[in-house]
Amino acid sequence: MPYELHAVIINKEIPLEKAKKLASDIIKNDTRKFYRETTESWRFRNIPKTKFIDSSFRSKVINDNITLIFGKLRKYVDK
Repeated sequence: MPYELHAVIINKEIPLEKAKKLASDIIKNDTRKFYRETTESWRFRNIPKTKFIDSSFRSKVINDNITLIFGKLRKYVDK
């Protein structure tokens, strides 16, 4: 069961335009432009969380400003 990228979280210390550029470099799909603002970060979504198994999310801290969220997609669940 491979993990897929769910979201990229970038600290708000980074300006929005630069955060968009960083997220697009990581996601590498020009059609995925959804983002939302939280109190401390910008959250860029790659695949909606409803497509993932709820208990499968894992985070990977890249540096002080960037965190990647991964999860296992539902379609890979054994029957």
